[in-house]
Amino acid sequence: MMAVTILRFVQQVITRYGITIYFALGVIGNICNCMMFMRPLYRHMPGSIYFRSLSIFSIVYLFWVFVPLFNTLDHADAQLQSLLYCKIKSYGSHVFGQCIRSVVVFACADRFFLTRTNVRIRSLSSNKIAMKLVFIICPAWLLIAIHMPILTEIRGNVCGTFGLYKTIYSVYQIISVVILPLTLMSIFSILTVRSLRQRNAKQTHARQRDRDFMRMVMAEIIAHISTSIIYSGGLIYSALTTYVGQSNAQQVEIEAFILFLTQFSVHLTSVVSFYMFLITSKPFRNEFIKIIMKYWQQYITRRVSISPLTEKTTPTTINVGAVQTK
Repeated sequence: MMAVTILRFVQQVITRYGITIYFALGVIGNICNCMMFMRPLYRHMPGSIYFRSLSIFSIVYLFWVFVPLFNTLDHADAQLQSLLYCKIKSYGSHVFGQCIRSVVVFACADRFFLTRTNVRIRSLSSNKIAMKLVFIICPAWLLIAIHMPILTEIRGNVCGTFGLYKTIYSVYQIISVVILPLTLMSIFSILTVRSLRQRNAKQTHARQRDRDFMRMVMAEIIAHISTSIIYSGGLIYSALTTYVGQSNAQQVEIEAFILFLTQFSVHLTSVVSFYMFLITSKPFRNEFIKIIMKYWQQYITRRVSISPLTEKTTPTTINVGAVQTK
């Protein structure tokens, strides 16, 4: 089917220039995050396991979502040619996105457990529990979202949800993407701040360290809240248009473009983590600068210092025989 509006062309321009930069920044930032949370400063903290997992899930999510999108710039969209691919692509995008949100919720819960004085509650903040929770995230969401590959269809040159399921899916998305994760993040964050204020004055050093890590978690929460509000607005609009009357080709393309813009904002949570951590955490920023300086001294400065020595020592060969004859 031929496009009836210029929105598809506008979407391609945004994809070619905007999302390409978006994708590069996201991959670089998440790789840096993985490196940072393997450093001695964070390595043994349970929260670092969640943040490393967040970065890994984000990298997988970016490749899963954006690489096929880049392919549509010069080739036909495979989602519109294959129903199976349409189902798998949407299913995978949702599952990986939910894994990212779940990891942030677990990180918030870990901060709360760690700041409690009760030994039993505090023991829930451990590397062992963190590893178990990270490993069950994907299988759990694969089961919860199993309805998506069953009911997703291709209609009107759009791969998506239609009819009654479109409304049900919008409600499901608002609950699973917006209400549930943001409510849990907010509850655990408020309880954590409250616990930190109640800590004994003798634990000032521990409180400072916990607060620093909490700032990083709060930065993640703010990003999720901001993007989720935009995304939920797009879902509500999409659900309401279902009952306005029968959708023509133009309306379908407009809805698809609005959904594209709202999803563009949701992808932000898989891109900005590293850059927010640099801004909000001074120890994180100092540790990253230390890595850069170490790399600069080992590889850049060393190469620059070796090259002049080689140039100077080469022409200094002395003809011993000529000296002796004199």
